[in-house]
Amino acid sequence: MEGCRSLHIPALFSKDFFLAGFTLVPNLLFKYSSKLSLGSLDILVIFALFYFYQLGKKSPELGEFAQILNVPEKQIQATLEAMIARGLLRISEGSLDPSGLFEKIADLWAEEKVQALQDARKEAATVAEKTAGRNQTPLLSNLFRVFEQEFGRPLTPMECTHIIRWYKDEGYSEELISEALKRSVLRGIFNLNYIDRILSHWARNNLRTIQEINQYEEKYITRRQTRKGKANLEGTKSKDKEEKYKDLYLT
Repeated sequence: MEGCRSLHIPALFSKDFFLAGFTLVPNLLFKYSSKLSLGSLDILVIFALFYFYQLGKKSPELGEFAQILNVPEKQIQATLEAMIARGLLRISEGSLDPSGLFEKIADLWAEEKVQALQDARKEAATVAEKTAGRNQTPLLSNLFRVFEQEFGRPLTPMECTHIIRWYKDEGYSEELISEALKRSVLRGIFNLNYIDRILSHWARNNLRTIQEINQYEEKYITRRQTRKGKANLEGTKSKDKEEKYKDLYLT
């Protein structure tokens, strides 16, 4: 007894508790368990399979499942066979492979994301219609689609309102709005404030066509090169073109 007292039991337990490791369970498994029609025993068996995998056992025996779950081997076998039949588990090289489960979870996740994007687009379109005071025109719909493609996400209602204001209130053409978007994307800047700055700059300088904009920017590059006193204009022109939008529209 004295020997036991000399040991610090709580400290030893804490050390072993953490050294024994943890079984990691994906939260998406919980989230989609009902859609996957997973019962309580199905989930426990999957947890046990993860536990064995983390121990390096990819072919656990039925008895090992039964021992840690306190469930008869026949029930374990029936559960495994049912999940294999549904494609959630596979037998690969004598091992239980849960990749089918992960694939089905990925499909559910993807469906949810697509639905969320569609809902966001509908909401943005509804707000845009109300803001415009009438049904949005094909031109505005096209602008929304182009912006969403470049941004890689649906526009927010506020962003839709901003684009409508450019077109209806500020009088910017579809061509100019699209060109300003192009300038912004080339700089790796994906926000409407920068695009608004570009459009305002063009408006202040009475630039109304792509040709006028290109001529204006080329003159800007030439003036800047002259100020820098560059001897070889052609050698630096390519680099200047890459950075002209930053220097021209961020100043």
